[in-house]
Amino acid sequence: MKGTVIAALLSTIIIGSFIVPVMAQGGVSAGYTVQVNFLYMCVCSLTNVQVVISDQTGRVVATALSPDGRMIPVTFHVNIPEYWLIISASGYGSFSYNQPWLIHGSSIIAVQSSTPDISGEHYYYTTILLRTAGGPPSSIIFGS
Repeated sequence: MKGTVIAALLSTIIIGSFIVPVMAQGGVSAGYTVQVNFLYMCVCSLTNVQVVISDQTGRVVATALSPDGRMIPVTFHVNIPEYWLIISASGYGSFSYNQPWLIHGSSIIAVQSSTPDISGEHYYYTTILLRTAGGPPSSIIFGS
């Protein structure tokens, strides 16, 4: 009886030493691609728009740079279940004849980490409404 209890205890410890590290890592990783588009209510050029994607804990999971303010896909993998992603963007707006000004914005995406498509990847699209930090001068928007 004592030998059986010791054998069961040892087998539990041995099996647990292999399972616990996998559980701590979050198991199988999930892949995400977020297609980020920018909307700025100004007829001007966007430059150096930095995108930062954070998870529900605030941990940064991916970053990307759009040098010309065009739509950008951001692909990343995580080992923990995601419930939502916070996408932040900041960059510069400018005309060719004046100083660039700072722009920024953010978006939140609800994530379904339990239902990937056949390839095991999750695809999401978002548009970030960019705003001028501190409010734009009227001449920037209307040319007055």
